[in-house]
Amino acid sequence: MPRTAALIVSIALGAAAACSSVPGARGGDPAAATSADATARASVLQSVVMSMADEWNATLGEASAGLVSGPSATIRERWLAEAMLRNGFGSSLDIAVGPNPAVSMADMLVLASLQEWTIRVNWAGHGIPREAGLRAAERLASTRDDLWATAAAHMRPTDLDRLRALVAAWIERHPDQVLVSFVRLSDFAGERNQLTLAERRDAGGLLQQLDSVTEAVDGTRLLGERALWYAARYPYAVGQQAEFTGYRLVESIAAELRTERAAIFGAIAAEREAIVRAIEEESRTLRPTLAEARGTIEEARALSSELLKVVTAVDGLVARFDNDGSGGGLTAEDLDRLLARSASAAAEARGLIEASARLVDDDRITGGAAAANDYLAGLIDRVAWWSLGIMACLVAALALLRRR
Repeated sequence: MPRTAALIVSIALGAAAACSSVPGARGGDPAAATSADATARASVLQSVVMSMADEWNATLGEASAGLVSGPSATIRERWLAEAMLRNGFGSSLDIAVGPNPAVSMADMLVLASLQEWTIRVNWAGHGIPREAGLRAAERLASTRDDLWATAAAHMRPTDLDRLRALVAAWIERHPDQVLVSFVRLSDFAGERNQLTLAERRDAGGLLQQLDSVTEAVDGTRLLGERALWYAARYPYAVGQQAEFTGYRLVESIAAELRTERAAIFGAIAAEREAIVRAIEEESRTLRPTLAEARGTIEEARALSSELLKVVTAVDGLVARFDNDGSGGGLTAEDLDRLLARSASAAAEARGLIEASARLVDDDRITGGAAAANDYLAGLIDRVAWWSLGIMACLVAALALLRRR
């Protein structure tokens, strides 16, 4: 950048030296007088155009600062505000050092009108906050009107009206245009836009008329002034470009980080969902087993309760024997004597049972039992016959009674 500025300054100084070595116009030469007069008018227009560019750039700087003055301004809003400033600043420098000051003045009016329009319509609410964008557009509109008023002192009213109509027609044909920094009056006359043939012819006529204003101008007389003016403002354009690049780089890195973060959190969410799904599946598989285990636990609890009762009873029973006899209860010695007597009684009962069995098996008892059985059978037979005889007599008696 310093080398570029030094080169521009050296060119400007060389041009100024060359201009100072040109011999003065002779008083009797009409062409030389015309050239000198045209050069003077062109110098005035050049100075006005440079002032218009400086005024527009100052307003752009204020509007850009207003867009990001809040503490909540994002990186995207910052680089968009810087883009607005860089686009307008660079275009105004390019216009102001143009070869024809009259055309440059018209181009400055075109730039101011189109940039204010696109910020108000296509930028506010689309990347930058709407309210802040409208405030910036309002500030730019005020400076735009001042530029038109300044140009009215150097351009004919009819030319200004034609230029206003061309700008309005271009906006109507390009309602969605976002970048307008490179649109010039010469573009209105070209075939690469959507203007009608009559509008392009009108633009071409206006451009030709403005070109004819400075046909007799000695261009080298204005080169030094343009070079010095451009060299003084060129570092600002470079700084704006560097800042814009930095914002875009930060925005790009932030976008990558957001993408990576979204991917990481998406993967975590997917893994968490898979884990929850696996747990649910395992719970469905283990639910019957858990039910059985719960039943087993309940049964074990009931069994433990019964066992506790048994243990309590046994403990009470043991407690009855766990004494020395002084309290009147049973002792272990009493229990031993009781068991011994029980064994003796069991032995005597066993002997009695065996004697009874021998008695049952004796032949005398068997013969007596047979004789008793025969006697009982004969007695039963006699009773049966006596019963039948009595019944026969009764039947006969009844029959006789009926006959009588």
